[in-house]
Amino acid sequence: MKKSILKIFSFLLLTSALGVGCKKALEIDPSQSIDASTALNTKDGVNAAITGIYSRLKSARQYGRDLIAIPDALADNGFATNKSGRLVGEANNNSGAHITGTLWSNSYAAINTTNLILEAFAGVPDASAADKTSWEGQLLFLRALYHFDLVKTYAYMPGAVITSQDKGGVPLLLVGTKTSTAAVLLLPSRTPTVEVYNQIVKDLETANARLTGTGDVSIANKPAVQALLSRVNLYRKNYSETKRWADSCINLVGSRLSTASTYVADWRTSIHKETIFQIRFNLPSENIGVNESLQTSYTTLVGPPPFGVATGGFGDLVPTISLLNALGITLAGGNTLTTYAVNHTVATRSPDVRNLLYEPGTTGRGPRKVENTKFIGNNGAINLDNVPVIRISEVYLNRAEAMATPGSPVLNTVAALADLNTIAINRGLTAFVGLTGAPLYEEILNQRRIELAFEGHRFWDLKRLGRDLIKAPHYTDVAFTDFRILAPLPQGEIDGNKNLVQNFGY
Repeated sequence: MKKSILKIFSFLLLTSALGVGCKKALEIDPSQSIDASTALNTKDGVNAAITGIYSRLKSARQYGRDLIAIPDALADNGFATNKSGRLVGEANNNSGAHITGTLWSNSYAAINTTNLILEAFAGVPDASAADKTSWEGQLLFLRALYHFDLVKTYAYMPGAVITSQDKGGVPLLLVGTKTSTAAVLLLPSRTPTVEVYNQIVKDLETANARLTGTGDVSIANKPAVQALLSRVNLYRKNYSETKRWADSCINLVGSRLSTASTYVADWRTSIHKETIFQIRFNLPSENIGVNESLQTSYTTLVGPPPFGVATGGFGDLVPTISLLNALGITLAGGNTLTTYAVNHTVATRSPDVRNLLYEPGTTGRGPRKVENTKFIGNNGAINLDNVPVIRISEVYLNRAEAMATPGSPVLNTVAALADLNTIAINRGLTAFVGLTGAPLYEEILNQRRIELAFEGHRFWDLKRLGRDLIKAPHYTDVAFTDFRILAPLPQGEIDGNKNLVQNFGY
């Protein structure tokens, strides 16, 4: 009898995952297999297990690369140079070339660990009430984040559904699997998408009540919870809640927004000033390396300016012509397919300081291209960068969109324009004047595209709005009705679980 990957990982969590990325777990029980009842009955054991959940986010199949780079490749921001052969299928939207099934197995492994800890930590005798409150807040934030990444990948988003092709959400797992017998019997079905989102919001709202202060941006903190609530509610088109949580987050964070004069420098620091929650890459052992790190995926350059001629990475994914146009970058000879195909030289730039993070790379891997340098060894070593998951600028744009969307219960075009101009002015642009209605809404989406480019947002934004992927002139356009909008569930899950239904078209 075949076993699904989800079942196998649920069992393996009891034997290995509690120690992922944290040496203290091995100090509790030096054997290869860590019994959950031993590992989770001390303060050190719980802290070690929680560290392991954070560590899973560093996988190249999650925020180490895929959840950041692939959404820009799937959408209209990224052109695959084929300098290493990576991300070519994703940029072409080939069937099956999407977020990989490792996201599924890694995420459910983390979710199961989370559930086991939630069920066990109340009985830890050497933990204070404050410890337990913090643990619960962090765990619920993490469970929400993992479920959110799964449901946005494998399911349609509320209000943007092809009904005839909709197979539901993803399994919603809220109880830990503790034994191999239980793992074998675990055959979850796909929970309706709306229910998954409702649980994500419930987890986050409880986390918000448990966490206090701004805290370390590398772990769950109150502003991070509220920022994620603004994003999740925007995705499910609950604009009142989007605005409510964006208001609260902005009030908590204060003046963390970069200015035009500090924007580039803030991207050259280890921890970006605007970061509300990040995935921290600190140790040499965490370096994903020259094949798949974000630095090598985005640029051939080896470090921050002054840029030299040395070649480091591959520059696998670079800005498309349409993104160059949006950024205000004009190539020598014009932004045409002909000039795009050869070595790039920047002729002119608009006053938008965001385009200063896009520089011509080297010719060491092939024709020189304008490349994104947001991730360029900002921790002091090549291919080692912290990865912002949520920045405060996104929260402003979430709120602006919520107040500018036609029919929104919090429709307020004056306030939406003010948020839009907060971003524009802090990026070196002149304030927009008199925008309202559809032009205002579209400009907010345009600024969102520019602001969050190569940070893992563009595909999800187009998907949640039910928009076609306009890939021309580099690739063939993909209609929103196309089955390739959704990733396929891992085939091993389908083969081993009679209750799971594969996505349409696969």
